[in-house]
Amino acid sequence: MARISPHSTSTRTTGLAGRSLGALKWNYLGTGIKVLSQLVIGIVLARLLGPEPFGLIALAWLMLGLGNLIADSGLGVALIQKQQISSRDIRYVFTLQMLAGTALALLGFALSPMIAGFFSRPDATDILRWMSALFLLQAFGQTATALLRRDLNHKKVQLIQVTSYLVAYLMLGVPLAYAGLGVWSLVIAQLTQTTLQTLAAYLCVRHSLVPAFQADQPGLLRFGSKVLGSNLTSWGISYFDSAIIGRMLGMTDLGLYNRSMNLLASPMNAVVSTLQGVLLPLYSRLQGRRDEARDTYLATLCLVSIMLAPMFSAIAVMPETVVLGIYGQGWQLASMLIAPLALAMPVNAALALGGPLMQGLGNAGMEAVSQGVGFAVLVVAVMVAASHSLAAVAWAVLAVYCLRAWLVTRLAAGLVGIPASSIFRALAGPLLLALLAAASAYVLDTMLHDWISPPGTRLLLALSISAFVVLAAILGAGRWL
Repeated sequence: MARISPHSTSTRTTGLAGRSLGALKWNYLGTGIKVLSQLVIGIVLARLLGPEPFGLIALAWLMLGLGNLIADSGLGVALIQKQQISSRDIRYVFTLQMLAGTALALLGFALSPMIAGFFSRPDATDILRWMSALFLLQAFGQTATALLRRDLNHKKVQLIQVTSYLVAYLMLGVPLAYAGLGVWSLVIAQLTQTTLQTLAAYLCVRHSLVPAFQADQPGLLRFGSKVLGSNLTSWGISYFDSAIIGRMLGMTDLGLYNRSMNLLASPMNAVVSTLQGVLLPLYSRLQGRRDEARDTYLATLCLVSIMLAPMFSAIAVMPETVVLGIYGQGWQLASMLIAPLALAMPVNAALALGGPLMQGLGNAGMEAVSQGVGFAVLVVAVMVAASHSLAAVAWAVLAVYCLRAWLVTRLAAGLVGIPASSIFRALAGPLLLALLAAASAYVLDTMLHDWISPPGTRLLLALSISAFVVLAAILGAGRWL
């Protein structure tokens, strides 16, 4: 049986580091374009539709986020993590993912009325039914995408994602929203994007579609189940707050929360998910090379913190300017969410770096334990906070993120022997820059408030000058920082 090995001629020629850096380059280039497109298109759609349609679509993603994790069952990560895989292994993973996707699509269609009724929105039933088709559509492309990532072919992955998003949302979503289709413009755009993305990924790989119910590589399902356990708790942490808001506070508050979270999480996810896509196969190849894994973890922790902490600290100190400048007067209530959610982003980014290390080194179960603890705390914290206000939920989320970051970082550091002093040195410079950025943004926003009335212009100036101050500090004292 032919096996697919990472130790190909191409790998030996260019080297693992060179291929990883090349993949990282394409990941960041594609993700940067995608995030910028999502930001611009998201602002246009938010101004056209208002909060409630985004609350309804967020309700659908509560179901879809959980179902897609079950459909994948961690098998995509298992394909990436294993040193060698065969064509039968690929067929086995594809078969299981398609069976799970089909079952979930049928189950989602049948349970849609009950889910809509739970949130007291029976009008969401048809939305949920149509969105259930995404289970099957995404399942078809999961294996192909995993194979592209395994081969560090992130150029194709990013081209597929960017092109499918622009076609679906720019050519369909925005015109349909302008034509008055409301939430259905978002549904149609999402179904179109997923269809295009799935077909393109498969055409790039063209793996066999012949079913296989047994793999050559032992342990694929066992390893995948550990990843699934971690992913399920991660889903709970990411979506449980939205479920409680939708149930206790209604669709309008859910829309406010969802768009605020997406606005802030998009740049954070762009940095982190892009890096994670390269780190997982890299750590998988560094098994048994503890020193290199340790240095990689510390370097990426410092890099991500220095990229994100100053920016989000600046955003946190001028919440009203951010909301009015981006979404407009109709979204002003969202300003009470910006400060805690902005502060949560660099914390979430730091904790997200532990997952690829644990999974790549074969310790996926370790991450699942830490995620389970975080989820248990979140359940209690969010339910108590939601009984008070929407703003209280946002602050509770920040507190839980801080707890998770401490747990995951401690476990990851222990896995490769990193002392606490090294973690502190990696984060000290970014924290000082974050304080500098926050002070600069606050002073500038206050000074410019009486001189420049358009909040969008004021926001752009405050962020730009703050970024210049941070850059000057890096250039002047970068080695020390």
